[in-house]
Amino acid sequence: MNHFSLSQPISRYRRSLFCCDADFLPIGEASQVKFSIELPVQFRDIDVMGHVNNATYLQYMETGRVELARRLGQVKRGFRGSFIVASARCEFKKPIRNERRITVTVWVSRIGDRSWDLDYSIHGPRRVEFAVGRTTQVAYDYKTRSPAQISEKLKRKLAKYVDPPVKFRGTA
Repeated sequence: MNHFSLSQPISRYRRSLFCCDADFLPIGEASQVKFSIELPVQFRDIDVMGHVNNATYLQYMETGRVELARRLGQVKRGFRGSFIVASARCEFKKPIRNERRITVTVWVSRIGDRSWDLDYSIHGPRRVEFAVGRTTQVAYDYKTRSPAQISEKLKRKLAKYVDPPVKFRGTA
């Protein structure tokens, strides 16, 4: 599984948390379809109910998405990407309580001509699944401010991460 951890001391890689470059972090086996990143559960993530706030799950998904996009060469020159997020869905399964780290696993579940879906699993160290999600990304041309065709090169890169889609509650 493609996996790296942001919970390890970043200084070991001579990078700050906000300038993370996947090529400098330890990457596991490249033959697996899914991409995973380990993240710390921080004090600010916890709400007054004593569990991770529901909005934070979308931030965890964003971190996984951005790191996968970096790996695919989609995020260049700082944080500007070659896509926009058109929709996001998160289905909560179990509250995150008393966890120091969680893992966000990301994979491609659909590739179209102008958009693709990324599916997510947020789970703990004992593989307890806390949430699943999906975002739809649209290839975007910032110069013309309009959707664009997905290049064949990007389609080939995305295809390396294709796996079956998440099954949400109440869907066939």
